[in-house]
Amino acid sequence: MATKNQHYVPQVYVKAWETTVCSIREPQKPFTGVYYYEKSNLEIGEGRNKSTILANNHTYTIGYDYAFLMPKCPEIKKDFVTKIQDILRERKVTAKYNAKALTNTKAIVECFPCLDDWEFVDSSNNPAKKKAIINSIKEIRSYCLEDRFSSYMESNWESTLNNFLSPFPTIDGTGEIEHNYPRTEFVSAMLNMVALMMCRNPSFDLLGIFKWLENDILQPIFSQWQDNNQCSSTINELMRGLWLNEIYKGLFGVGKGFVGSFLSSAMANLGVMIFRTRNKTEGSFITSDNPVSHRSLIVESANHNGIYFPLTPEFLLFLGKRSEGHVGDVIFRTVGNDDIKHVNRIILNSSNESIVSTAKHLGYIL
Repeated sequence: MATKNQHYVPQVYVKAWETTVCSIREPQKPFTGVYYYEKSNLEIGEGRNKSTILANNHTYTIGYDYAFLMPKCPEIKKDFVTKIQDILRERKVTAKYNAKALTNTKAIVECFPCLDDWEFVDSSNNPAKKKAIINSIKEIRSYCLEDRFSSYMESNWESTLNNFLSPFPTIDGTGEIEHNYPRTEFVSAMLNMVALMMCRNPSFDLLGIFKWLENDILQPIFSQWQDNNQCSSTINELMRGLWLNEIYKGLFGVGKGFVGSFLSSAMANLGVMIFRTRNKTEGSFITSDNPVSHRSLIVESANHNGIYFPLTPEFLLFLGKRSEGHVGDVIFRTVGNDDIKHVNRIILNSSNESIVSTAKHLGYIL
């Protein structure tokens, strides 16, 4: 079961950056962790346990205010209805609305927007205390998105990564290899991970659509309200609802959301490159609180546009527009310090507030 502290960058992914670290406060006490940097202060890394970073309280928790997602999200609906029925069962009451007993899922969901007008009766049809029951229902929290993220990533990330990288050498060396995956399921599984990692981040903007919707559509509508705080709160609630709905579609495969659209478009149009650090003396890739770095896919000569996704400190996935060939036609290339620095600066610039590294000092790799 999920807790309120929910990681928007999965711990099983960050694990690849674990090394022996120490905190600034207690440099004499090494432990297994990562070096964590606030974007505003890159002078020295702070040794941190991966469980303590890249998380927010209730990142994906769905409470009463977001129960409007139920009709479009069957698992959320099932979770809410089950918990409502548990409350009614424990209190030995029946819920009614307009004298109609709410005894099944359809009735509960349809009448949920009118929760404050529900009535409750005991087995003798006597009125029960209403306020306490309604308060209990309003305190319901659904953790199905966080639970699904946890189970999916924990179960699939390492096997997806290992299968994707298995054809390529891990020993030190220089060069470039062209490889063709005879079957594309390993590529498809990794691209699905890329899409999920993009949309699960709180800063996800659906490639600019969210910002356009908020600024050009919702703001003009709700700016007519006299209460500016309520206007802002309502817009934030609607935008978070849209984001949670996109996550749900990606995790449960319901509807044609961002994840499904990205996957089909990527399989049809993108080319795959895998960068590996030439050797440890050349440096390593960093990652961040926004690990999938997206730059315009309008590719011109040497403009390096595309999607950058560090897989480990040694490996990085690059996706760019392809003009020919097949998504299974992959280029593997070793890179030295200059290229590592260039990529790391892209990752840094795309981060929101923080980055993660195996290095205590970044001068050599930035």
